[in-house]
Amino acid sequence: MSNLPSERPHESPMSPAQAAQSKGVSRRTIMRAIEAHDLKAVRDNRNRWKIDPQELDKWADAQWAPSGQVHSDLPTMPTSSLEVKLAVAEAERDAFKAQLIGVQEDRDRWRKMAERLADKPRWFWPWGR
Repeated sequence: MSNLPSERPHESPMSPAQAAQSKGVSRRTIMRAIEAHDLKAVRDNRNRWKIDPQELDKWADAQWAPSGQVHSDLPTMPTSSLEVKLAVAEAERDAFKAQLIGVQEDRDRWRKMAERLADKPRWFWPWGR
């Protein structure tokens, strides 16, 4: 039996937990979809959410349908061990660059301080006269 909506008219409405289990997602995912009005659901006389299986199928199909869009700004996961090693090396390089910038700023600050001290008269040092 396939999961086409037209072949399941006899199925009764589902609770969010049942819907989540049938689609392999969390109950919170289902509740967020209901709250966002992405998934149609109604409350019964006991104030419990009920979801029509056909509506659940429509929502699930819309969630996992291929969009055809390529997100070039998102990083891709490396696929080979060489790519993984390269990604790790690049991350370490970036960390070292950031650390080097901090060290260079410290060096410049110390250099300015030493130059200021060298320019001051040393009246209290007998060998500085």
